[in-house]
Amino acid sequence: MLLGVFGYVLANSQTASRHEAQQRFLAQATIAAGLTKAIFSATVAPEVAAASKAYGGATVDPRTLTALTRSSRLAYAYIAGPDGQVLAASPGAPALASGTPGVASVAVAQALGGHEWFSDLFRGSHGQYLIDQAIPFSTGFGRRVEVLAYPASLLAGFLSSYLVGALPDKTSQGFVLDGHGRIVGSSVSGVAAGKLPSTQFLAILASAPVASAVQGEYNVSISTGRRGARYVVAAPISGSDWRVGITEPTSTLYPADVGSQWWVIWLVFVAFALAALGCLYLLRRSLGGAAQLVKQAHHVEVVNAELQATNGELNAFSYSVSHDLRAPLRAIDGFSRIVIEDNEGTLTDSQRRYLDLVRDNTQVMGALIDDLLSFSRLANQPLNRRTVRTAELVEDLERELVGEQSGRIVEFTNGELPAVQADPALLRQVFANLLGNAVKYTRQRERPEITVDSERRDGEQVFMVRDNGVGFDMRYAEKLFQVFQRLHRAEEYEGTGVGLAIVQRIVTRHGGRVWAESKLDEGATFYFTLSEGAS
Repeated sequence: MLLGVFGYVLANSQTASRHEAQQRFLAQATIAAGLTKAIFSATVAPEVAAASKAYGGATVDPRTLTALTRSSRLAYAYIAGPDGQVLAASPGAPALASGTPGVASVAVAQALGGHEWFSDLFRGSHGQYLIDQAIPFSTGFGRRVEVLAYPASLLAGFLSSYLVGALPDKTSQGFVLDGHGRIVGSSVSGVAAGKLPSTQFLAILASAPVASAVQGEYNVSISTGRRGARYVVAAPISGSDWRVGITEPTSTLYPADVGSQWWVIWLVFVAFALAALGCLYLLRRSLGGAAQLVKQAHHVEVVNAELQATNGELNAFSYSVSHDLRAPLRAIDGFSRIVIEDNEGTLTDSQRRYLDLVRDNTQVMGALIDDLLSFSRLANQPLNRRTVRTAELVEDLERELVGEQSGRIVEFTNGELPAVQADPALLRQVFANLLGNAVKYTRQRERPEITVDSERRDGEQVFMVRDNGVGFDMRYAEKLFQVFQRLHRAEEYEGTGVGLAIVQRIVTRHGGRVWAESKLDEGATFYFTLSEGAS
């Protein structure tokens, strides 16, 4: 009986420890993908302002695009109109960029929807790999798109050096991959842009849509006649079909007692079980079995200690990311402010606008870092379950939101909201994010209406937050709860794209689930459940 109990405990310990190690590894890839998107996004606002000024008139001068191509080492550049028809192009632009009507590329189609977009790798006219960046900007003649074609080698150098610093340890390998799995940047020296990873690696990437995170294990050759296993995680980079992929040997990712050598533990356990069954009548053998159980219990304690150490390393990594990014942001903001104050009378309107854009973007980047760190810390924050009176919590949040509206009237309606067992601070954050979004996306309504209610469905309590706001297209519903995924333009509705990802992580920590239903311009309803026994 003791052997059966130990076997059950050991099996569960192995499964839980491996799962926690995998989730922490995936969180590191998600952080790297979020930071990559944040770095790209920080360059977009100044480019939008410059494009609106240079290409916002009735006609576009191709000579301006030619000068931009030469100064920025681009392969080509062109401007597309609201219907995708190319208005002007530099030399070297593809044949379909010569006035052909219709959407010229996937990148242009995405940008006309209001989101900047990086294309997958493609071959240029001289055989080199290129990447199109499509940036939408508003003009008096409708939305236009600036398309900049970068040689892949330019971005590969930057991404490769960035990936080296984002890896958890020396045995890890990092890659930025396009939607077809081709390598855009790699931490491994000598890997050229456009190269494909192994077929097993590609099979793992293909097991989920490009907008979703994916993880799995594959075999590699580690020396002559020997093979090993690596674990891969890949997280999507919004604004593209790209992903950040990180691989690690399973012998490093998992603690020795529960990792890639799990069969050794079970082999020893089976041998011990057979010996114990054959010699059960000997007291000495029974005592030896008890001693072995104590030893294995000690191993479990060692595993827990190693997992806690891994958790500490992830927290240290998050702190390092925060500190290393905040210092240059403070410097950029501070020096920009000094330039504005010291040259108040000599700066032109254009120069002052550009400096204000720089300062605004440093503040946006700071908010992105704060939200990213909040998201990463939720994986390790312990749950403090207590009885929470959700009706009082929601009413308190609604009073705060009404006080922030500066005269705008928002009609809140609350149904019967029962008390639940949950972490009070985390549940408050769930309702705060959902109610805050409801208030934000009903901004254009003359009579904003927000309803909070709950009901019993299939034996579980379902909470819902409903609004009559702008809604969203259900085709993109799977993107809602991913980090830095937004279905509306940042210029129209502020935010960092992390709030709903935080909601999903908190609800998941409580053993529940979260989903949404909506129609464009008909409002949205967000649902979530909580499991009282989860921890």
